[in-house]
Amino acid sequence: MNAHYDVAVVGGGAGGTYAAWRLQAGSVSQSSVLPADPAQRSIALFELSDRIGGRLQSIVPPEMENLRAEFGAMGFTSYDKLVNGVVGHFGLATEPFPHGGLNNLLYLRGVRFTNQQAVSPTFTPPYRLAADEQNVDPHQLVPNAIETVFPGCSTWTQEQWDKVTSQPWNGRYLKDMGFWNFLLLNMSNEALSYARDAYGHFFEVANWNCAEALPWFMLDGHATYTTLTDGYDQLPITLAKSFKAAGGEILMSTRVASVQQVTTGPQGQSTLEITTGDGQTCTADVVILALPRRSLELIDSDVLASNQELVTSVTGQRLMKVFCCYTEAWWDQLGIAAGSSGTDLPIGQVWYFGPDSASNPNSLLLATYDDTLDATFWEGLSIGPRFPSGNGSVDPHWVEQATSTYMVDELQRQLGFVHGVSIPEPYGASWRDWSEDPYGGAFNTWNVGVDADTVAQKILQPDSSIDLYVCGEAYSHDQGWVEGAFDTAEQVVEQIGVEAPAWHTAAVTAV
Repeated sequence: MNAHYDVAVVGGGAGGTYAAWRLQAGSVSQSSVLPADPAQRSIALFELSDRIGGRLQSIVPPEMENLRAEFGAMGFTSYDKLVNGVVGHFGLATEPFPHGGLNNLLYLRGVRFTNQQAVSPTFTPPYRLAADEQNVDPHQLVPNAIETVFPGCSTWTQEQWDKVTSQPWNGRYLKDMGFWNFLLLNMSNEALSYARDAYGHFFEVANWNCAEALPWFMLDGHATYTTLTDGYDQLPITLAKSFKAAGGEILMSTRVASVQQVTTGPQGQSTLEITTGDGQTCTADVVILALPRRSLELIDSDVLASNQELVTSVTGQRLMKVFCCYTEAWWDQLGIAAGSSGTDLPIGQVWYFGPDSASNPNSLLLATYDDTLDATFWEGLSIGPRFPSGNGSVDPHWVEQATSTYMVDELQRQLGFVHGVSIPEPYGASWRDWSEDPYGGAFNTWNVGVDADTVAQKILQPDSSIDLYVCGEAYSHDQGWVEGAFDTAEQVVEQIGVEAPAWHTAAVTAV
């Protein structure tokens, strides 16, 4: 290899492709280390896998054309100013992302009922609820509890939350308390169990940093949701294509094993040396690691090793998805059109997509979207003969991620409990568990006791004397969202001397 770059970006996910594109194509200030002329810049993007996208992965299911199996993040919200700005800049086609309807189901403690029934005064859910917790949408129980502590908070901005969470509550700072701890002080255990089971996810109310969890949870509730028509991974793919078209270099299937500071040249100048998995080396004036915690831990770096308290300040969260393809949208018979249903069974959440088109009834089901303990249930069924992938031309990644037949059999059984109808056999299935290396989780959450504001700022450049930077959703205030990856990447590139784009100026003004 033996090349030298102005900047090397490691990680071809949302944050890495955004940083690389901005560095290659953006205008720079006079103090920047980058040449004013983009044609004279040398920027390289290193990606371990054979695809761009990181934890965004959109696959066209077999025997379909218009649907996308979103194995990673599925969309963005009206609050995501940077994402909306980039989507608008490139003119990417969007469409609404529905979350559910009155006929979508809850199957909890062996009782099946609809979202509409859940709020009926004549219905009693299988939970021993307090008087003020009855006849309430279970998805609203946690926000209601938070609202009783912080009246009016359902309409607060991030700045209002920052002010409140920086002050002691009941004699303790909220950063030193887990979210679960906080909730159980302000609602009954039965109500919290009802809400958690209805979500189909535990991580949303788990014991992560309460000061960060509160705004994360509440700001999301009033947003509208959007996705990209051609798949959410088209966002990083578009950024990567634009980066390359502007003169950037992309090195696919290249593992970065180490990043170390070395001394070169007759004047003893310092630079950063990158060693790849096959032993090749190159150097760069600046290195940006656009990676989550686990990926950082897999890189040999003295800078990271001496700043372990920063790297380990977050925890990767295990989420898993299995998509199944059917020859019909069989959930239509229940009046379900789209969105999700929830259950306390190990499948967690179920999401409905389809039919593919007016002329193609084939439909897609996110048959399980589960997390934490539930994911270990499916791990126990993952070994065995593979389930058929589907007919015709099939995306190789879909085939690569084929489920076991045992997993599909159990999915079908649990789907039958949730829906109360006979479930037809799927013709294809594929899965993804994001806890596997090098990801270490689908997203990251701040640990209890961490001052997230301080760590989020410091980890951008862990050692101020060395031009090694870190960005991505993991150490952002929008964990689990592309917005967090873009925000931290934008902070890094502006620190290097790239001028803010119009959409970032608009985002800052709007906040």
